[in-house]
Amino acid sequence: MGTAEKVIANKDKPSFWFLHTLGWMTYVLIFTVDNVFFYRDFNKLGFEVFFPLVLAGIFAALLTLPLRYIYRRCWGLPSGWLIAAIMFCSLVVSCIWTPLKNIAMWYFYENFDVLGFISGNIADDFKWYMLLMSISYAFFMIFVWSTLYFGINYHFRLINEKMLNIEAVRLSHIAQIKMLRYQINPHFLFNTLNAVSTLVVRGSKDRANSMLIKLSNFLRFSLDNDPEKKICLYEELKALMLYLEIEKTRFDDRLTVKFEIEPQTEALLVPSLLLQPLVENSIKHAIAQMTQGGQICLTAKCQDGYLYLEVADNGPAQGNNCYESSSDTYRQTSSSHTGVGVKNIVDRLNVLYPNNHSFKIVRGLSKGYRVKISIPMESL
Repeated sequence: MGTAEKVIANKDKPSFWFLHTLGWMTYVLIFTVDNVFFYRDFNKLGFEVFFPLVLAGIFAALLTLPLRYIYRRCWGLPSGWLIAAIMFCSLVVSCIWTPLKNIAMWYFYENFDVLGFISGNIADDFKWYMLLMSISYAFFMIFVWSTLYFGINYHFRLINEKMLNIEAVRLSHIAQIKMLRYQINPHFLFNTLNAVSTLVVRGSKDRANSMLIKLSNFLRFSLDNDPEKKICLYEELKALMLYLEIEKTRFDDRLTVKFEIEPQTEALLVPSLLLQPLVENSIKHAIAQMTQGGQICLTAKCQDGYLYLEVADNGPAQGNNCYESSSDTYRQTSSSHTGVGVKNIVDRLNVLYPNNHSFKIVRGLSKGYRVKISIPMESL
């Protein structure tokens, strides 16, 4: 399946073969009726009209079939080049179809010696230009077929994009609800407030006040942020740092965070709240299992028109599991890092970047998980 048809594929789209066959059968039927009506003689429905048109329809169906594969390659061309490509292909096919159609007509109407013509036994008075008689009519028919091909595909592509948009809105609301649940999770709030209480008892009022401010800002971000919109990576990292500062207070020296962010990536757009569930997974399944030396590393870089994001931890080794989701693949094995949060991220990426992203979780041979995401570069 070609790129364009892969994008628009859905259960309501009729089969190409059905439409292709139906179209040329309709051509035969319409022009048969037209000729019978013109001649006002039902007997003309015999060899002189029907069979030549059937042959012409078969020739046209076979000759336009390769256009389907050619037009797949042309789908992404600018509109001007696309129109030029359609007209050129229509002209080439009509130049082939017209002589075949005319020879078929001559055979039934005038007992034209087709075998003699093919073998080179051609009458002296044969006019070669007659082979291209009615080429403008043929060009028009092929051009109509081409415009119908693009029109039908564009129609179902638009329907599919509307469905994806509806699904994106639905998933964004689900993500918002889940994120709100994360923020008001009693366990999360209990741990944070307990850490604040401990700081107050120890006399670290400034640190306790700072932690409360970070918690307030983090909650405000989750409530004010519109989950249906993408945000700059810089804003995403700011919210993530608020969350990490809260967790670092809980884990103290057990957690260190390293950022390797290329400056040009900070202005690029990413789905909101994309990284927080991944970091939360690393803290829950890696850092919390360690007595010391826990580290999370976040990387962002640009390459070949894509933004590459990575969240890595150095948790204890637990085998070599992986999870992969991309445009063409979807594979998962048992892993403590795969859950509701990860599934939600994968669903959102599939809707926001259909056939144009990758998501992979790889368990290291010796330690830690690496979550790798690539999405197209977008900016405001």
